[in-house]
Amino acid sequence: MSPDARHPSPALLSRANREGCRKGRGPMAIVLPCTVTAHDYAAALPDLNDRPACPDCSEPMSLWGSYRRALRIEEHDLQIRIRRARCSSCRVSHGLVPEFVTIGRLDGVEVIGQALEEIAAGSTIAAAAARPSVPASTVRGWLRRLRDRADILAKGFLAALVAFGALVPRLVGSGNAIETALSAARAAAAELARRFSGGRRWPLANRIVGGHLLSTNTDPPWICA
Repeated sequence: MSPDARHPSPALLSRANREGCRKGRGPMAIVLPCTVTAHDYAAALPDLNDRPACPDCSEPMSLWGSYRRALRIEEHDLQIRIRRARCSSCRVSHGLVPEFVTIGRLDGVEVIGQALEEIAAGSTIAAAAARPSVPASTVRGWLRRLRDRADILAKGFLAALVAFGALVPRLVGSGNAIETALSAARAAAAELARRFSGGRRWPLANRIVGGHLLSTNTDPPWICA
């Protein structure tokens, strides 16, 4: 395979994506299950045995280069590689994002989820920020974003439970939108873990919402890779 095939140039990626957009399609992130930790993923990119299907036409896609992005896991600053996959029919490339990555956020999803759960349980923002060694302003931003989209998250996670064929639980904190959203996320992640033999809570919840658990400007697509 030529170097260009392994790492297509930005111009080539842009041209392919423009061609797909002219057909009414555009690039998106596809969240994939990941059995290794973020540290192991950063140290050695795991093999991808199952190629994802195109989200538009369902045809198998081919790997088509990658790009790097930063990821903070508590006090560790990692550099991970995000693979791209390209559909030969739609001519659009998509990013293949591991489930521990929240789109548009520097910190790993488990760091974010645990901090939000601590705050919902009564912890202060400063205390929730101290454990993972992130700025209090960052945690405050997570909380603000969760508060803004608590209703859509709760409804989406409950809809996912129904789609899984599970019973909708009696949610704790029914008078508190944030607690309700977190309870719904836990319930949906637990059902997904039961159906697919395990997994960690917040990466599973992030997979259900297509990586958009607390993304800055995109609503969750409510798909599960």
